[in-house]
Amino acid sequence: MNNKYNIEKLKESLKSDEILFLCHHNADPDAIGACIGLRFLAEHLNKPKKSKQIVEDKIKDEKSQIIGKYKISANSISKISRNMLEELPSLNYDIEIIEYPNIPEKVFLVDTSSINQITVNEEKLYKSFLAMVDHHKKTELSTKCDFLIVNEESTSTCEMVTRILKDINLFPPKSVRTALLCGIAYDTKHLKLASEETFKMITWLIKDLNFQRILYLLSQESEKGKRIAHLKACSRMQIEEINGLIVTISNASSYEASCAKTAVSIGADLALVTAVRKRDRQIRISSRCRKSVSKKLHMGELMEEVAHKINGQGGGHAEAAGLNANWDKTTSKDEAVSKIIKICIDTIKEKLNSNE
Repeated sequence: MNNKYNIEKLKESLKSDEILFLCHHNADPDAIGACIGLRFLAEHLNKPKKSKQIVEDKIKDEKSQIIGKYKISANSISKISRNMLEELPSLNYDIEIIEYPNIPEKVFLVDTSSINQITVNEEKLYKSFLAMVDHHKKTELSTKCDFLIVNEESTSTCEMVTRILKDINLFPPKSVRTALLCGIAYDTKHLKLASEETFKMITWLIKDLNFQRILYLLSQESEKGKRIAHLKACSRMQIEEINGLIVTISNASSYEASCAKTAVSIGADLALVTAVRKRDRQIRISSRCRKSVSKKLHMGELMEEVAHKINGQGGGHAEAAGLNANWDKTTSKDEAVSKIIKICIDTIKEKLNSNE
């Protein structure tokens, strides 16, 4: 890992009778894989020392008690993550799908940089020992944490967790390594974004595994609903040219992040896609841009800056980010969306002009 981290502080943070590994909504293979790797490490660090006299039944009983104290939780997981887990029956790690999970004394936020990415009791969360392991740009949430391992240069959180396990000299079983490899392959777009460090970690993990199977686990066909959402978002698309960049604006009822990604893949330099959650009276915006654009306009910084202007929450990567914002009952949905999009466009112009 390029960024230094305190390995002894990490070990101390993971030594506990109960830990919640919490990841973002619609958790992808990187979030799930990283949680699995950290849970495996926590179980190892908290395993009781066994004497030769301990009978086999007692060992099994102790082991089952330990495993039960560590939970991986998200309020939803992606279909591709679900497929991955179904193909790893030997893993035996249940993922708790729940909003407002019980908050123990220690919580690890994994692949999660912003409070808007999780649904929790914030008061209880901030009273716990809060740690973060992530590769996104830091947001205000990082200031609430007692311990941080954040490396924006890393291609995935699974890559970071693999480095931790390698530094500790703890080689995981096949099922855990498969989950970590899936996370790395997913976030690097099947290694298109891989770095030298990525390949080093893959080389360490791959023993007795078939990388073709890893790619197979990630190659599930897009579900029909997602493809329809992409087509509808494209049909609603507005196009603006800002400082020579093609900027598209659209809306979707779901899959907004994927819709923004599709817009860039078919020609946009920068894409904004809004989604409205009527029940929660929330507006979500997903942004995507080309790598060349991210060098002068960081999407995570853009979304964080816009979020501050509208009292929302935002953040993310250089090329992919998002924000959440509430709208009050005195404003219609269309008015609220138009206002936020105008702030986004104005902020894009300001940041591009300041870089010239």
